[in-house]
This record gives sequence, C-alpha cells and structure tokens, in this order.
Amino acid sequence: MALPDVADLLLGFCMRRPSDRIMDPSCGQGALLDRVSRWKRYLSSRPSDLSPDGLWGVDADPDAADTARIAVPQAHILVQNFFTLDPDQTDLFDAIVGSPPQVGAERFGRLNREAGRQLELGLKSASWEDHDVERQRLLPRDLWGQLDARSGLHAYYFVHSARFLRESGRIGFVVPNGWLDAAHGQKLKSFLLDQFRIIALVESEAERFFDAGKDKTCLLVLEKCSGPMRRANNMARLIRLKQPLSQLIPGSSNDRQRPAFLEQLITRLLPGQSRQTDAYEVRVVPQNELSAASKWGLALRAPGVYRDRVNRGGLSPLRSWAAIRRGFTTGANTFFYLSDADIQKWGIEAEFRRPVLKSMRGLDQLQLNRDSCRHQLLLIPPTVNLRGSGAAEYIAWGESQGFHLRRTCAERHLWYSLTEHTQAQLVLPKGIWRRHFVSALADDMLIDQQLYGITLSDSISPLAAAALLNSSWFALQCELNGRVNFADGVLWLAAYEIGQIQLPDPRQLPADQIQQLADQFTELAKRPIENIEIQLTQASQQALDTTVFDLLDLSRSERDSVLGGLRKRVESRLPG
Repeated sequence: MALPDVADLLLGFCMRRPSDRIMDPSCGQGALLDRVSRWKRYLSSRPSDLSPDGLWGVDADPDAADTARIAVPQAHILVQNFFTLDPDQTDLFDAIVGSPPQVGAERFGRLNREAGRQLELGLKSASWEDHDVERQRLLPRDLWGQLDARSGLHAYYFVHSARFLRESGRIGFVVPNGWLDAAHGQKLKSFLLDQFRIIALVESEAERFFDAGKDKTCLLVLEKCSGPMRRANNMARLIRLKQPLSQLIPGSSNDRQRPAFLEQLITRLLPGQSRQTDAYEVRVVPQNELSAASKWGLALRAPGVYRDRVNRGGLSPLRSWAAIRRGFTTGANTFFYLSDADIQKWGIEAEFRRPVLKSMRGLDQLQLNRDSCRHQLLLIPPTVNLRGSGAAEYIAWGESQGFHLRRTCAERHLWYSLTEHTQAQLVLPKGIWRRHFVSALADDMLIDQQLYGITLSDSISPLAAAALLNSSWFALQCELNGRVNFADGVLWLAAYEIGQIQLPDPRQLPADQIQQLADQFTELAKRPIENIEIQLTQASQQALDTTVFDLLDLSRSERDSVLGGLRKRVESRLPG
C-alpha cells in the first residue's frame, strides 16, 4: 500500500474514536497498524482513551508478524491464517481496515501442512477444480462456497471480516477493481448489498493505491447494517480522484492535525449531491440503484455525457444487429496452424486449409485481406474421405506426437476436425493497448480465439458498421466496459461486454448517412492505425467522429466530454 496517504484515507473513513477497536486482517509488517496507533495518540486527550485491547493484526507469515510486533508493540499480532480465526472467540470490532493480498483465483496458494503457520502465495498455477483440497486448507468450506469460483482472495476477506464487525462498524479495504464489472463479481456484490451500506467507492486517475500489485485497485468503504430499508435508502458515493492524495491532504504525515485534515477531506468527498471539482468528482447514487448485476465500475468511471446520452434512448446494443464471437480455439496451435513449410512438407491440399489471422500485432491497416495472414488453418470437414491425401499423413504424424490426447482435441468427435465458423466481416482484438480499431475483412478469412469476429445482420453495410465501430464513441465505451488486470495496462473485453455497447442501429439510418459513414471509413482506412492520442488528431478520424456525434445529437460540450473522457481512460490504465 502507498503509505501513509492511502492508510490515512482509510482511517479517515473508518476510524471515528480513539477508543475504536480496529483490526488489520492482513497486517504484514504492521505499516497500517502503525498509522492506526499514531491516529489513536493524535485523537486521544487522556491515556484512558487508549484501550489495551484496541489494536489487532493478523498475518500467517511469522517473520512479518515478528516485524509488526516490534513496529507496533501495543498491538495484538496473531500468527494465523485469518480464515481460520473464529469470530466467536473474540469481541467485535469497530473497524476492519487493510489491503488484502492481491491473489487471483487461478493462483491461490496453500497453507503448509502445519495449518495456520505460513501462507505460500503464488507457488504454482492452480484451478479450483483440480485443487479443492489445497483450497480448503486456505478457505474453510463454509467460506469458499459463498462466492464465484473465479473470485480473488480479496473477495473472501470481505465475507469473513463481516463476521467480526459490530453493527455500524466499518470496513475499509484497498482491493483490485476488476470484480466491479466482471460477471464473477456478482455474488460478492450481492453479499455486500445484503450486509452493508456502501459508504464510498474510490478510484484515482492520478496514482495507484497499491504500488506493488499487478492490478488496478480501488478503495471500498462499507458500514455494517442489518436494516434492509436503511441499506436501500443509503446514498453511496462513487468517487474519482483527479489529484494525488499528497495534494489533497495538507501537512506532513507526522502532523498531529492529520486526522483533522482527513476529516475535512472526507466531508468534501461525502456530499449530499453529486459534485465535480478540479480535484475530484463525486457521483451520489441511491444504493437501491446499485444492483449485483450492474457494473459498479462503469457507474463510477462513466462521464456524464455517456449516462445522459444512453438514458435519452434511440440507441441499440451492438448485439441487436451483430453477432460477436471469438475465433477458433484449436487446443493445439502447433498442429492446426500451418506454415508454408508445413504445407510443402506434407503436401496438405488446398481444400483442407484456409488463411487464418492469428494476431493483429504488427498490423496497421483497417482493411485486411489474405495477405495479412501469416498462417493457414487446417480445416477438415468431418465427413470428407482423406484416404491417400497429404492431410491424412499429417494427421497420422499429429497422432504420433500425441496431439489427439490433449483435452480440447480429445473432446471432439474427430479430434482433428474443427467446427466451422460463420464468416465474420469485422474483427477486433480481445486486448487493447494504445490503439483502438476495428478492421474490415476483405477476403474469406478465419480468426484465432485471441480475436473477436463480428458478423453483421443481413443488409447492413460492413463499411458503415466499421465506421461506427472506429468512432471515439465506441472506443470510450470499450474503455468503460473492459477491465485492466495487469500492470502493463492492457484493456480486456469479453464478447458480451462488446455486445452491450450502445450505438445507432445502421438498419434505421437513411441511405445517404450509410453512404457517408462508408465513405468516411474508406478514407480513414487510407492511413495507418496510430496510437489513440495521435489518431484523435487525424483529420479523417475527426471527420468520422463528427458524423457519429451528429447521429448521436451531441452538443459541442458533449462531444468534447466524449473525447476528453476517452483520453483520460486510456491515460489512466497505461503505465507511467
């Protein structure tokens, strides 16, 4: 955690009295506990305010726990797996704060055989299905059954911490933000809505809250509340910080006025109505509008122009006029992706292979053809007679190498026969870095599973559709709907998320507008694809955006908000 500023922000939200009983369930070497101890001294007017039972930390690493004891000698430090700690054996807490380990579901570690002694994180990749025994060592059965199998370790800290919290007590955690919009976060959001008032959800576009983690993070503040009506009527604050905390919090970290400074900041961040300043933006939302199925991250990050235009109506989700499907998953790319040398060596017939686009890396064109493909895909119909063919010899060689035993291949009726896909007219990558683009496929081409093919409804002009999907309006929605899971800043999109993007329906547009869009895409395609910050300065991109903005009936200020919002979203996810 970027201490002390983030720690103090957590405490500003969660600590209300020097006598508060506070726990850090993943205390590490005690850095956050040290801040709590300082705050208790700053806030207390007499020694009796400081309860000897008021500060607790838990960590499974004995070395870290020893360091924490030295750093914060007045704290009770438990060397234990937090998930084996029994809430019935301890008094309830006023606040639970911390930064749970950033460990994804696929990399859960395990406790060693001396239960509770040491948590070994990230030793190997493991799936829930194959390592349930290891999972149960870390998470008791009553815990791991409550959330989606793809939930990260941090999600279980919310569930278990709730058992240690008194009514109206608060949780303040710094956690990865991918679950806010992902389907696997739905169970966690349902749990939070059933147990807590959502006080604040905070992201920063100016800095990372967690320096060492690979994921983008957010700060979530919750208040335990058993009353359904009080939860429903609560006003949640969705907060985006535009400046670093060091600029928002005056004074040094050792200033005794630090709690007072934070109280002033928290007051500004919890207004009664939505507010926007140069330093932060706060959107006030009734909690009953935050459903478990809704995208909380989208509600947090979307500029007002997006919400206003979508609510105005007249737009359609992309899935209503196009099918989005990822390309081929072969299970053995080494076998199915044929190089020119493979084709020549085995004499694989032309009727059993087709050009395949494996990646868009290195390509800078908006109109692709067979020459853009570096491989051909082995595509053999299940009913064809292969006797005496070069393809048959190649298949026999593949079986000698064991390709047919791989799980994906073995599940097929004929392991070497891939299911035919509908020919797509447009293609876009699953992962977006600095370039936003959707290319048109001029020829009959197949695509890899790292790409999405878009097949349009009948009578829709591919060039007009490509224009809509290369607009800044589409790019902004990709930024809002996708997720950044790693420190390299790549934006990942699921097919269903692309399908939800709101656009004008080309079937409802007059012929002259369709032609205008097609012409502008053709003009745009004459130039190489640039990084988004350069692309937005190109005259052909600006002309296309103007046409799309006209279709959306956006004002000048709204157009500027779309472009500014797109730039900010790209800047916020890229490293450096």
